[in-house]
Amino acid sequence: MFYISVCTPMFVWVIGLILAIVRWRKSPRKSILVLIALSIMLLGGLTDIAQNYISVNIHHMMNYISLLSVFSIAGIFFNTLGWVLCIIAIFIEDKKENEAK
Repeated sequence: MFYISVCTPMFVWVIGLILAIVRWRKSPRKSILVLIALSIMLLGGLTDIAQNYISVNIHHMMNYISLLSVFSIAGIFFNTLGWVLCIIAIFIEDKKENEAK
């Protein structure tokens, strides 16, 4: 069940990456911000998966217990940074819009 809750958003982020590449010519600044943001959010998802793997196999991986808090903090940081960049991409103005005014 954990992997469904983590991999579903990751699948949506991959679709967002594809859409950002497709719309590159129309607005390259927004597309690059979205590409960076969604890539960072994918890293956050991977830290969640690694954290869960270590938690499940804790009896075999006692040396990696200290990494659980690092993965938790890194996941929160990556997701927050990704969302901030997505919000910036939404509200940034295109150069073409400024030229039309």
